[in-house]
Amino acid sequence: MLRNTLLAAALIALSACASTETSGASQAAPADRDCFRNADIFSYGVIDNYNVRVRARGHDYIFTTNWNARDLDWTQAIAVRSVTGWICTGNGLGVEIIGGEPRRTYPIVSIARAPEEPAPTGS
Repeated sequence: MLRNTLLAAALIALSACASTETSGASQAAPADRDCFRNADIFSYGVIDNYNVRVRARGHDYIFTTNWNARDLDWTQAIAVRSVTGWICTGNGLGVEIIGGEPRRTYPIVSIARAPEEPAPTGS
């Protein structure tokens, strides 16, 4: 019973991240369904005590935790784990940052896409 419930929850989460097609033209997912896979993450850094910047698919995302992110040993290997393998903006339920020695787990409470930096101008 529990296995079926977890499977159904995973399928619902994946379907929420899926993009749709209309009239043969692909549409971009709305901001509230901005998703990427765990494997798409290629860099990260601490913004402040409770916010971590993650870079995935050419965009920056801000992960918020209720734990002090500066306490995590960033010199050790860091991993981001999600229940479904997908990470979507909005509620961070099921997403964790893991790392350090001794190993610590930081649950994520929210995920937002960081504002785009303006392109440099000049000659």
